[in-house]
Amino acid sequence: MGVMREYLVDTIGLVSYLQNDLPANADKIFKLAEQNKCRLLIPEIVIGEFIYISLKGRLKTSNPKSLIMEVLISMDSSKYIDIVGMDYTAWEEFLALDIPELHDRMICAIAKSKDAQVITNDEEVGKNKTIRTIWD
Repeated sequence: MGVMREYLVDTIGLVSYLQNDLPANADKIFKLAEQNKCRLLIPEIVIGEFIYISLKGRLKTSNPKSLIMEVLISMDSSKYIDIVGMDYTAWEEFLALDIPELHDRMICAIAKSKDAQVITNDEEVGKNKTIRTIWD
């Protein structure tokens, strides 16, 4: 059996998944991961952004801290999710990328270093021809 395919989840992908609002193609990837047919990579910066927007009241929840803890526990115990940070190869990719926004650039650098498609609808990321995205 070969190496399992990996997909990197952007903040909008994570939030859309949690709110049951993913389009068909992105949703298919999450379902495959839940069946252990692929892996989802969640950058640490995405977790930070998720926590930040949750605490700012930008998600549909009456108890943001409870939601955050539920998601963190779920990710930590998941058999199909890997939380990833910036390693040396990702920093090399970061230097080579032409993406102006810091967080997007970090996320895309990790995706390139892992040769993973990014689950996102971010237009800036989509404009970069070196980043493969999946959404609709």
